[in-house]
Amino acid sequence: MSTKTARKAIVLTTAILVALGFAGVARASSDQRLLDRYQPVTYLDPAEQFRPASVQSFVADADLEEFVAGSWSVANPDPEPGDLPGPGTGTWRLNQDSCAPTLPIGGLGCYVAAGSEGDGASVVYGRVARPPGAIVLEYWFFYYDDAYSYVYPASDFIWQAHEGDWENVDVVLSEDGTPQSVGYSQHCLGQRRPWSATPLLDTHPVVHVADGSHANYFSAGIHPLNVQCIPPQALAFFRAAHLPLPVDYSFDGGEVAGPQEAGGTFTHIREIEDGHPSWVSFPGFWGELQYFHAPSPIGTVPFGASPTGPAYHSVWNDPLGTIAGWPSG
Repeated sequence: MSTKTARKAIVLTTAILVALGFAGVARASSDQRLLDRYQPVTYLDPAEQFRPASVQSFVADADLEEFVAGSWSVANPDPEPGDLPGPGTGTWRLNQDSCAPTLPIGGLGCYVAAGSEGDGASVVYGRVARPPGAIVLEYWFFYYDDAYSYVYPASDFIWQAHEGDWENVDVVLSEDGTPQSVGYSQHCLGQRRPWSATPLLDTHPVVHVADGSHANYFSAGIHPLNVQCIPPQALAFFRAAHLPLPVDYSFDGGEVAGPQEAGGTFTHIREIEDGHPSWVSFPGFWGELQYFHAPSPIGTVPFGASPTGPAYHSVWNDPLGTIAGWPSG
């Protein structure tokens, strides 16, 4: 190759790389504008004691534990989000090391005290997914703790609790950016609505967050739980005890948060995507075991695990299919 030809090749290669770089910057800027435009407004119940927060304080308060030879052992007593292990490295969990969900009302008082020390700014994690034919804006909310009480306000009568809680709100756009529908997570499922029937503040979906469980609803009030999300053992207990099935409580009067237009607490959007930041790939549980409590003879019993992170939820991997499978709300 002649020197002149080589120089042309270098110039062409450089131009292509620069163009790709500009395209990446343009896409990032476009994604941020979309996330800003449709950011949800959250209305917390007045009894709610946790706001959507950064993962930083929870990870800093937790031990990183690995399941080895049939039991959990501490692998790192002082982890950082950027140091969490990735897929295929073992079975992991973050265990908040000063509180336990076996305490009264799931340790609610202890978690409130721990979480208030470093929750910092109100935060939502935003992701832009582009499945064929659509754009899906995913807003992921992390709460330090989940402590659902059967009665309102919370008491030690009947409750369910686990450390760490991930919830999400999705806005589905057409390829040209026209809003089509929304999906709000609720326990094991969620609810969906067409955009035309969604409560809005300008272009921002309005979300009423249930006390303790952080399930997301289209209106304030008392909301029956989807029976599919109540484990058979719990259903049997309530029916045998002749008690009404559990409901969520999401009353007006608590903190309002979201974009500046909401006039409440400003919630910062931090963008996430596959593998970035690195904690998104963490395959473990965001907390220790989940517990259920009821009067004797049941007492406090383990009842599953804390949730995994956003990238391990079906709505991350198949947003359109998952939301389509949620009942209309």
